[in-house]
Amino acid sequence: MKNDLSDPRDVALRRFEMIAPLLEPDLEPAEKALRREAILASQEAKGEPISARTLRRYLQNYREQGFDGLYPRTRSDQGKPRVLQEELLQAAEVLKKELPQRSVRQIIEILEGEGKVNVGVLRPSTVSRHFKKMGLMDLKKHVKAKAGYRRFQKERPNQMWQSDLKDGVYLPDPKNPDKFLKTHLLVFIDDHSRLVTHAEFYFSEKFPILEDCFRKAVLKRGLPEKVYVDNGKIFVSRWFRLACARLNVKHQVTAPYSPTSKGKVERFMRTVEQFIEEARLVRFQTLRELNTAFSIWLEEGYNHHSHSSLTTEDGTLQTPAQVFKANATKLRFVSMEELRDAFMWEDDRVVRKDGCLSLHNIEFDAGPEFVGKKVEVRYDRTNPEFVEVWDNGKKVKTIYPKGARLQIVDSPPVLESADPPKTSRLLDVLEKQDKKRKKQELGAISFRKLGGASDV
Repeated sequence: MKNDLSDPRDVALRRFEMIAPLLEPDLEPAEKALRREAILASQEAKGEPISARTLRRYLQNYREQGFDGLYPRTRSDQGKPRVLQEELLQAAEVLKKELPQRSVRQIIEILEGEGKVNVGVLRPSTVSRHFKKMGLMDLKKHVKAKAGYRRFQKERPNQMWQSDLKDGVYLPDPKNPDKFLKTHLLVFIDDHSRLVTHAEFYFSEKFPILEDCFRKAVLKRGLPEKVYVDNGKIFVSRWFRLACARLNVKHQVTAPYSPTSKGKVERFMRTVEQFIEEARLVRFQTLRELNTAFSIWLEEGYNHHSHSSLTTEDGTLQTPAQVFKANATKLRFVSMEELRDAFMWEDDRVVRKDGCLSLHNIEFDAGPEFVGKKVEVRYDRTNPEFVEVWDNGKKVKTIYPKGARLQIVDSPPVLESADPPKTSRLLDVLEKQDKKRKKQELGAISFRKLGGASDV
């Protein structure tokens, strides 16, 4: 589907990304005021001004209704002729000429405050178009958005995750063992603790691997408040930004030509080279073998391995797992159903005369009430057992395939294990350490169940 700027989903997404800086918890009033002014200035600079009242309305709608509250609502007078309010536009002209530095939103607020127009009647876009037509935009003082907010302090786990993609080793093509395919490692790392919340090798570089990896990270470690990514195609995709918005996760993209801004994940990627060199010795035959070995290396060689950058005041080295656990007091978790809903894919479909619609060559019974209408459908691409029908930002019905199974598109491949590969001594050692650590953890859990913890 094309990214149409008039699409209600894109409008809602733009509104969420606009208010996202104001949704971070525990903001001081002064900081919140600075961020609010920066948002308004940024919108003004982009030629898309909004008023402070509109910004407050977006925030209130989001807090009361979630992401769906940001969808534009159909006006009751849609399709009817509207009378241009020439007197108001002339009054706006006077205010602009009186002080050219006044922004559109300030002019509208003056007119509203003087009682010349009701709140929300005079739209910023209408005033902007009029000013351009009259040549008044050149009078405007060029307002530049603030360069940025105060440096973000990552004081606790899950305040921010960084993510990146890295080329891995070559493996035999499961469909043609005589050929080899390049693997790709996708990583999410916690900025506070350096803990890798999840990382995995894939054959694909398409969006479904990002969905798969992010889901697994969230189920294990909880939701981040922010994800910090580069301009890679999958990271800035509409679907990932929509999923983040639905989960109340701020999506932030690094500035161009600033690779050091994601220093922690870049540093981890250099550390991963140690594993990749060991993996080349083993010559893994399947993706499953590679990821099994990598998972052990990740836990024993990294997450539970002390880091020089994680040192206490008395000089004690800590592991990422220890730091994450010690400060994990405000973690947000979601159910698998909520996570599934966040990653629902959306398409528009026309319901035929027989009350059915087609999705990936499968027939769904939408019902006679939608005959001849274009409807929005949402579905889980990784396990599409049903389809939701939405209208104007609200779910109205759930429909099911007519005795057929949906085709799953671009799902991350799962491969069968092949013959045992050659060994890596380092990975063998880490595997033993992993078994030992898990055994100790099970022993500690059993001890607590017996009541031993109360006697310590």
